[in-house]
Amino acid sequence: MQLRNDFATHISELNNPIDRPYTQPIDKTLLNDHESDISYLNREIHNLNPDYLTFFPAYFWYFYFIIGWVYFSVFMFSIMSLMVVGNEELLNSKFMVWFLIVGIFIFIPSCIPLILILYQFITKKPFRTQYYFLKQQQKIAYYYRPLWKIRQPYELKIVDYKDIHPDLHQDKGNRAYTPLNLYVADTETGDITHHLKLEDYNVNPRVQWAFIRTYMESPSEALPIDSKLCQAYPTDTSKSLFACSDIIYRREGSINTKHSGGTVMGMLAIGSIYALGNLFHGSHYQCVKRAILHPDVKKLLTWDGKDNPYPIQPITTEAQRAFQGKNWQVNFRWIVAILINISLFSWAVVVYNS
Repeated sequence: MQLRNDFATHISELNNPIDRPYTQPIDKTLLNDHESDISYLNREIHNLNPDYLTFFPAYFWYFYFIIGWVYFSVFMFSIMSLMVVGNEELLNSKFMVWFLIVGIFIFIPSCIPLILILYQFITKKPFRTQYYFLKQQQKIAYYYRPLWKIRQPYELKIVDYKDIHPDLHQDKGNRAYTPLNLYVADTETGDITHHLKLEDYNVNPRVQWAFIRTYMESPSEALPIDSKLCQAYPTDTSKSLFACSDIIYRREGSINTKHSGGTVMGMLAIGSIYALGNLFHGSHYQCVKRAILHPDVKKLLTWDGKDNPYPIQPITTEAQRAFQGKNWQVNFRWIVAILINISLFSWAVVVYNS
């Protein structure tokens, strides 16, 4: 397995290893004294039942929002500058040829962010790994593909939970970023064979690991679940990009969880500015690779879909209609947000280049 150079390749190279599965009692103070982290994990849960637990894949969508604005601003500034110069020598045919060549070279790199976003909306390719913690089988299943090998198909991997070596790895490029990393090593050589990168910097990694351990190693009543926060999200089977994008605001409490028309103005005030990034984030949720549908994983599952011991908030009728793309309030809200975003962007470009 190919790993980044700044991560461990041998078990002795782990940065800050913590307790392994079943080796020490779970520190319950981490679950009781960190209410904000527990609330965050409750909102991040994608599926939770007696057989498997999944979280939303961590995703740095702000990068795409920022780079989109920067690229397009540079593009518009460069084009308008060339037009000003070009108007003075419009009759010079040699200059016009140079103008077209430069314009093409500027256009191609400047439009890459938009092209990638449109490509993602059409193809719906997942690019963050979804991990499935299989409680009954005591395994972790996930699809893996190196980020730089876009054409390579995802490969299903299944590892034994008891073989996990958790590590708090500090990113060399960001000392404040310390995500939870899970490793599996060859028992004879100690070489890393699997690297599970949860990559969620919004939660204390020790609390996250205690939460996972409690699910995998303890009865259901030991897991701190708030039914008001933890809701079923049928994102990977959703027909609505807008409903998936709404999840961002529902988890943060910016809008209600029923997908109704309430708190529309609050969402528009925030969402209009970040519409591009939110839609990209929603597209990512919508196309999450479901490892449990793979035959090699599906045969491991035993839950029949009934009598879930974990208190999960049931999906409302309005939310169900939203995920089917039939909730006009959700659709109208996002269309208005997109139009406002386009207007704000156009205004900013004109002011910036005037």
